[in-house]
Amino acid sequence: MATNDQMNSSGHPEDLLEAFALNALELDEEELVQDHLDACDRCSVVVSEYLRVAAVFGEAVPQLEPSSGLRGQLMQAVSRAEPKAEQAPQPQVVPSVGGGLADSRLVRMLMPMAASVAVILVVLALAMNVRISGQIDDLESENADLRASLDSSVATVTAQMSSAANAETEVMDTVLDLQQASYELAQPDNMSLELTPPSSTSRSQGILLVSSDGNRGVIMLAGMDPPNPATDYHVWLMRGEDKMWAGQVGVDSRGWGTVALSLPESIMKFDKVALTMGAESNASQPQTDMVLQGNLVSMNAPRKVTFASCC
Repeated sequence: MATNDQMNSSGHPEDLLEAFALNALELDEEELVQDHLDACDRCSVVVSEYLRVAAVFGEAVPQLEPSSGLRGQLMQAVSRAEPKAEQAPQPQVVPSVGGGLADSRLVRMLMPMAASVAVILVVLALAMNVRISGQIDDLESENADLRASLDSSVATVTAQMSSAANAETEVMDTVLDLQQASYELAQPDNMSLELTPPSSTSRSQGILLVSSDGNRGVIMLAGMDPPNPATDYHVWLMRGEDKMWAGQVGVDSRGWGTVALSLPESIMKFDKVALTMGAESNASQPQTDMVLQGNLVSMNAPRKVTFASCC
């Protein structure tokens, strides 16, 4: 059998041309000769001549018919030797070696790029996480500041509303006391008693108006010292060694004040009324700071008292 090395010095596979014409070459040798014939007219002519000669030899051999007996034996032998038909194999997709190599080469080329992209994405994610965390901290700080400011505003508004409510209550109490005083002044049968300070240098003065039955009264003050948050003015009714707390008087910045008294018994049963300054209204505590006083025994007829100007 000729091989791929059977090339003459001129580069023509002359030793393979005869076997090529008889179809007696290996596949790789046949491909080699075929590639050469495609480019070489000289060798193609030689092969054509070999093919023509082989055809002439085939026609020169006489065709003989076997005898009937021999033909029958041959047919029986052929039938016995005929192999069973095998099922055609299912077509399978065989991956191309070249394609696999190309894919593997492409994967190896893309792996570094994919790793770089993954690293960049991780870095970007970390940066975004840090930035978002910082923004969240800033928002929480702003929220805390806004909440503190809102709480402070709410506390201020609440205090203002409470102060306004207290002021409104005080105003209403003052209005009611003034209404009571006006009513008592308008009653012709009511009795009045001037309240005088124990010292002649004091500007404080007051008047006590008492209903005819002695169970209701009003005290009006003028020229009092400005109010002190730690102390108050207290009204006392005295009888002998006993004394009874009758009420508390508030004054404004001008020293004016009024209070309505609702007495459990007639004021005529007491000897004296006094106004003191103190922090408590407990009768057991000594009230030494006497501000105004009046003798109830001398009160027997209505009379008008004129207040000094406060301004």
